Amino acid sequence: MTEFNKIVFVGLDGVPFSLLKNFFDLDVMPGLKKLAADGIFSPMDSSRPPISSVAWTSFMTGKDPGHHGIFGFTDVARDEIRLTLPSFDDIRAPVIWNKFPEKRSVVVNLPFTYPARPLNGVLIAGFVAPIFERAVHPMSLVPWLKAKGYRTDTDNVKARQSKSFLIDDLFSTLRALEEVVFTLEREPWDIFIFVVTGTDRLNHFLFDALKDHTHPYHFESVSYYRRVDDFVSRFLARLDVRTRKVILSDHGFTDLKLQVNLNYFLRMRGYLSLDSLEARDISGISPNSLAFAMDPTRIYINSKSRFRTGFLSDSQALETRVRLRNDLIQFRISDLGPVASELGANLNESLFTEVKLKEEIYQGPCLEFAPDIVVTPRSGYDVKASINASSLCQKDIFTGVHTQDDAFVIVGDREANEEFSKFSVSDISGLIPWKRGSVN
Repeated sequence: MTEFNKIVFVGLDGVPFSLLKNFFDLDVMPGLKKLAADGIFSPMDSSRPPISSVAWTSFMTGKDPGHHGIFGFTDVARDEIRLTLPSFDDIRAPVIWNKFPEKRSVVVNLPFTYPARPLNGVLIAGFVAPIFERAVHPMSLVPWLKAKGYRTDTDNVKARQSKSFLIDDLFSTLRALEEVVFTLEREPWDIFIFVVTGTDRLNHFLFDALKDHTHPYHFESVSYYRRVDDFVSRFLARLDVRTRKVILSDHGFTDLKLQVNLNYFLRMRGYLSLDSLEARDISGISPNSLAFAMDPTRIYINSKSRFRTGFLSDSQALETRVRLRNDLIQFRISDLGPVASELGANLNESLFTEVKLKEEIYQGPCLEFAPDIVVTPRSGYDVKASINASSLCQKDIFTGVHTQDDAFVIVGDREANEEFSKFSVSDISGLIPWKRGSVN
């Protein structure tokens, strides 16, 4: 048994196991292919819902949302129907580096770590990080990072106007990340974590280009993955044999067929009404609404026990929840309307492969704040929760969408097989090779 005294976690945001396996077969990513062959290469389940804020928080705490309290990039206020924007400060479970305060940690570009908090080491927060000076600890690193042109994310607004801009921006942000990571690796550390988020951005905009050799951006898209492989491989080559190496994604990805507006469905079925068609967010729903949805797949029942302006008694809320769950289970692809026939799908298939009550998927002290219902759409369907959507479904400039399954993990040694028969994203921090509070 190897006695590991350090550990590295490298995140490739949104990279699916199936795509990575195909790239290994095509020798697009030879460095990671060799690491996988020498160790463990496994598919992995993501969080519910499978979005970066929830999944990376599950990774860094080793807990599900019922324990860490993060259910999305946006959330509902504790006692009223009002939009809130949770941050790193709202995580209610200890993160990896706080579990081992005697270890020195370097954390770079890990999503949902803004605002940066003091730690024994360095933290450069990942997206969303609106004020850069609050994204870095220690703050003395800010001038250096700015001089390197370091950014926490690509410009995804401009990317919608120009794929060429996106490609240039992906390589530019990756170059800056490389330089920062290689510099900080020379510092003393026990835990090193960094995340490449450009893979997720490319997959959203150009997932179709990765498999289509005739696509005008196929070469550039595949070249980006080659560059990521080269970067990660060169970094890992600098590490000794007593450093455990873990590469992972936070969720899977697949081809996007259609976006479906969940709040429009609730309005159609009489569960939701708005004070005005000009409503911008959930604060604009009518007080007598029975339920409302939040991005991407969460539904909340408007109960008196949950919200101080709630409409439903406990018994009414229970009845509404059961009825709504049944309506969601019965929703078919054909119910999407004429556009469904263009998708080449089985029209009799249910839109949602799972419709789960919160008690079925979450546990822990934050359960009372969890969504009442969480849906898992059939592969290729992206569930949205715009409060004032004017149609049940639409297509988008995106060509790829997240999946709850088909994430991946690579462990550079086979010894972890003795501890894990199947991985989920909340298991990965368990690969740390020492017990809490120990000093090697």
